[in-house]
Amino acid sequence: HWSTLLRARAIENQAYVIGVNRVGEGGRLIYVGDSMIVDPMGEILASAAGGEATLLCDIDARVVAQTRERFRFLQDRR
Repeated sequence: HWSTLLRARAIENQAYVIGVNRVGEGGRLIYVGDSMIVDPMGEILASAAGGEATLLCDIDARVVAQTRERFRFLQDRR
């Protein structure tokens, strides 16, 4: 669900989304990470799972502007 929801948030807000998730154990649970960077169209640009990692990715405000120009539904908000 994590990946799907991050992609959905990026699409519906027409923005980059950076989801950071923990790794390790705690409270009898195992956390595998799955941190990721998603672009405004819902494409995963970088991801990490299964261990500690540092994600790097170039993001471009022009991509946000172009996406919002192409899909103008944010103007319908009230």
